[in-house]
Amino acid sequence: MSRLDKNDEGAAPLERGRRRYQEKDFTKAISFFTEAVNMSTGHLLLTALDHRAAAYEKLKQYQPALKDAKRMLELKPECSKGYLRCGKILQFKGESALAMKIYERGLRKVKIGTDNDRTLLQSIFNKMRLAQDPGKSLDPLEYLPLELAEMICQNLTMRDRVICLAVSKSWKRLLESSHRLWTTLDTTNTRKPISQTSLRLYLKRSNYTLDRALITLKARFDAQKMTYLTKHCKKLRRLDVNGHGIIGDSLIASLPHAKSLNNLQVSRNCEISVFSAREALKICRETLVEVNFQRIKGSRSQPAGEWPRLEKLKTLTLRAEDEALLNFTQLVKATPNLQVVILNEWQFPQNGSILELWTQLEHLDLSNSYLLVLPKLPPTLKHLILKSNPHLQIAIPNEEDEIQYNLPLLETLDCWNSGLSGKDIISLTQQSVKLGNLKALSVGLRIAEADGKVEEEYPASESVKSLSLAHLLIWEKRVLEIVKLYPNLTRLDVSGTKITGVAVKEFVKRGIKWLKLNECQTISADAIEWARNQGVEVEFQFPSQNTSLKTFRDNSFTGGFWQ
Repeated sequence: MSRLDKNDEGAAPLERGRRRYQEKDFTKAISFFTEAVNMSTGHLLLTALDHRAAAYEKLKQYQPALKDAKRMLELKPECSKGYLRCGKILQFKGESALAMKIYERGLRKVKIGTDNDRTLLQSIFNKMRLAQDPGKSLDPLEYLPLELAEMICQNLTMRDRVICLAVSKSWKRLLESSHRLWTTLDTTNTRKPISQTSLRLYLKRSNYTLDRALITLKARFDAQKMTYLTKHCKKLRRLDVNGHGIIGDSLIASLPHAKSLNNLQVSRNCEISVFSAREALKICRETLVEVNFQRIKGSRSQPAGEWPRLEKLKTLTLRAEDEALLNFTQLVKATPNLQVVILNEWQFPQNGSILELWTQLEHLDLSNSYLLVLPKLPPTLKHLILKSNPHLQIAIPNEEDEIQYNLPLLETLDCWNSGLSGKDIISLTQQSVKLGNLKALSVGLRIAEADGKVEEEYPASESVKSLSLAHLLIWEKRVLEIVKLYPNLTRLDVSGTKITGVAVKEFVKRGIKWLKLNECQTISADAIEWARNQGVEVEFQFPSQNTSLKTFRDNSFTGGFWQ
């Protein structure tokens, strides 16, 4: 072991070696690096070998340096460092051809994006290759199979593909000859309006086989451009309209030519009037299978007019702006074959609307829709989302008209922040629990009973895998009683509750693999870390207010359950 001076006291061998290397005392540096090699593993060993090889290089002792480099390759063949060091030593030895093979092997072994040194590896290889044959181009298209080049280009944005057209004649020839690269028109990354000429050239490159268009309002697609798009692209099946603003006239003017359109999407930031929405559906009523309007502007006092008959429609998403009134019953009658329905932020007239006419319905989302009374539901439902309806209740049956909720296929019930009572929840899930179909249950942020028999407030089920009790105003003991009703639970959300590390320990013991603990003020950071060390995926965010977390040693979590 090398003799230490005052500057080396308390320093690790690797750090001592670095100091000697900077002082150009390479012999002593090798001694310290050897000490580091003998006591290190993993990435530290790789670093120590790299440093020792560099010191050997300075002393022109290439054979031991090459031996360290080869050991680096054996230790971490997926890292660039070993190939860089080995190739550099071989170049010093005058074996450039062998160095080229080492660099080339490294480019095959080290995956793109895995470490920062791969770019340097590629750069050195390219320079050596160019030096060997200066007159030869390094255009990758000369070496890549056509199929692979197409796959790479498909991962480029539309804007980047257009830029690539100007790189070289060979690039332009390849890009324009592959129609599959141009079957999607995506203006998301455009920085200025798209001209009529640019649109025409783009569609020509696709051989007019475009099947999807993502149009942003900043691309300034007026009625003329939209009509040109739908008129010349007979295979257009999906149209997405995104961006901040209003869409209406240009969309309506273009849709009569979209004879194959089966999917129409208008984003959350893009407003469309209820009149334009109905008109768009009317024009494409023979072909539409999926419709998603995220921001419909309607009236609070007058319900939307008649909806067109849409026999082929399977998925419908309508999100209202400013609590517009919806003619729910007429909509149900106009769309008999729906399987997925998402109606958010609407006012529903409380006239006993009947959803049973949706005989194929599997997914129903009525979140944040100002519902007061839950209408009758079709027995085909698998997923029922009723969250953020704080005044929602189940209709009270009378002797003449008893309302029963027969949902034997129900897999998901989400009534977070709703007015449903525990008995209501049990009523909705009774049949699915009996048949073992219920898989996910979200019942948080409600007025819940703090005592009494827990099985009278929550539907016990062996089939439930995912449970959310987020923001329920109940104590930890009650939470534990509820969780025991679900012996096969793997995912649990208890955000905003009063649980402690005691409950966390019990959750882990019960086999839960995913825990969400956001805004839990009474959990220590050590309890969370302990759960993660047991292999549990924990999602945790600190409470918004300044809450001092307890330390592990002060928490009863380490000593067992509270008495």
